[in-house]
Amino acid sequence: MDFQVLAGGKAVADCQRYAVGVLSNEKLHLTQVKGVLTVRPNLGYLDKSDKRAKVEGRSLDPDDPEPEPKLEAVTVKFSKGEAENKKKDKTYQSIKNKEEEEAWINLRFNQLQSARWEDERQNL
Repeated sequence: MDFQVLAGGKAVADCQRYAVGVLSNEKLHLTQVKGVLTVRPNLGYLDKSDKRAKVEGRSLDPDDPEPEPKLEAVTVKFSKGEAENKKKDKTYQSIKNKEEEEAWINLRFNQLQSARWEDERQNL
């Protein structure tokens, strides 16, 4: 669309008591307001395209009710295998085994504000 249609009307019935002021060089310049309008975009062309789409059988509105599919009852069964495995993983012995299998990493502690600490900090 190359143009926009605006629609509006009077915002205030009687605007004799309104003025617009500008402060310039420490002087106030007032001008009497003779009329106030409200202007809004007129989106009537969207209504026309919606009507045309409904006539053609395609719907652009996601809120339009669509025919719901027929609902069917479904039976669901849960296996107990996962619950038993979770209980096994929480036992003391399984946690202890996982800790023993985990590889250790040797680290070196560098005192805060030391020369080695400053070298490492510069590498970050």
